[in-house]
Amino acid sequence: MDAVMKKISSLYPEHSRELVSRRSARSIHRLIRQGEVEYYVKLVSPRTLPEKLRNLLYPKTLREAAMLARLMHAGIPVPEVCGHVRAGSVSALITRAVFPARGLFEESRQRQIEVMLDMSVRLLNAGFGFADMHPGNIILDRHGSPFLVDAYEIAPLKKTTLKHAASLFAQTVNIFDLSREELEPYLVRAAGIGDTTAAWEKVRSLSLRLRREQVGRRVARSLREGSFSLAFLCPQFRAFVNRSHSPDLHCLIAAHRAHLAGGTNLYKVQKKTQISTTGEYCIKSYAKAGLFTAPYAVRSWKGSLTLLFNSIPVADPVAVIVFRNRESMLVTRDLGQPDLDRFLAGGYSRLPLPERRSLAQALGGFIGSLHAKGIYHADLKACNIKVCTDPVQFFLLDTDRVEHRSVLSRKRRLKNLVQINTSIPREVSRTARMAFLKSYCEITGDDPGDLFKDVWQLSSGSEVIYRCDAGDVIEQWPGSH
Repeated sequence: MDAVMKKISSLYPEHSRELVSRRSARSIHRLIRQGEVEYYVKLVSPRTLPEKLRNLLYPKTLREAAMLARLMHAGIPVPEVCGHVRAGSVSALITRAVFPARGLFEESRQRQIEVMLDMSVRLLNAGFGFADMHPGNIILDRHGSPFLVDAYEIAPLKKTTLKHAASLFAQTVNIFDLSREELEPYLVRAAGIGDTTAAWEKVRSLSLRLRREQVGRRVARSLREGSFSLAFLCPQFRAFVNRSHSPDLHCLIAAHRAHLAGGTNLYKVQKKTQISTTGEYCIKSYAKAGLFTAPYAVRSWKGSLTLLFNSIPVADPVAVIVFRNRESMLVTRDLGQPDLDRFLAGGYSRLPLPERRSLAQALGGFIGSLHAKGIYHADLKACNIKVCTDPVQFFLLDTDRVEHRSVLSRKRRLKNLVQINTSIPREVSRTARMAFLKSYCEITGDDPGDLFKDVWQLSSGSEVIYRCDAGDVIEQWPGSH
């Protein structure tokens, strides 16, 4: 690396060098003269022997330089290649800076979407695919015109097909959770699309797969020290703490145990789980896990993060703690809102009819979004949903059995809908329940009439169990008709 940098310094003696970013074997530098950024340097310095051999035979930076030249020739706005330097297995690409410039990620959501989808159309119509489309790879010049600054994952296409187009569009759909209506104008402009209905289904399927893979990787990384988690090790336990929080774990553990011993500040006490609140935090302790199974708190931590990384509101995960005997604790931000069943049992009848309908519609949209993303919550009862009414928002609790699937079967979706149906007071009217299902079906595409019949029949003869301020209430769901 030093040899390459010396060569660059000799080529640009009047420029100072400044590190922009470093990631693994790649770093980005800028060359500055008289206060202005004139060049960028992408330096690749392989670490392992196989990587060094590959970069020695055909440097990544040389491959990217060739691609930038092809893109520029095709009319795609990219930085101009000014040079390439190599010394052994280390190589560097030098491009002219777009200066002044700002990152696309600094713009509004709508502007980011427009630029990324337009750039996708331009790439496809010019015969290129791209496997790394995100806001960080696009900058805007002083006039607001976009430039693509990372071309390594771009590949020429012999023929643009639906598969190539869907793969590229799916990346933006995944990032911004776009609807068909938002994507449609760009689908009709792209080569190789054909029928837009089939194209949308392909894009949606690929975007869900991308999301599931990305969320899975982020959840796995949360159980080691990194950008999300800070590891905490001591003789009594090991823990991972959300870097957005700085709790005193020893104090929280002691306070929770004191609450259990004294019967104070308790939400729930059962054989498997015990929940207490301490200040701004909620602490849930779990019994020992089986020898060959993950501790319960770890399962809940992973479930909470699966929801969080899918933009599903949850009680903010703060820390997961595993003791030497395999007991465990989950620490979350305490939510002051009531559980949905207690809210409905205590205040539903006093709400004006429009507010009841609005609440039902919002809940239907919330559950519909959950299922549309392929997420299954095995205990989706009203007691595991917190509700905030101003504005209306829902938060999921009890996350130790959350699954993120490629496709969520109708059977599982019906199970969740029946769980909700039989965990809210019977006084909630059919009209409100139908409003809930209509809102749900607007997202999932089901027929609300058919779904209403199925939920009603599957609930037939079941006990309706919910909690009010006075304790548990058990009612009987009417038979089918």
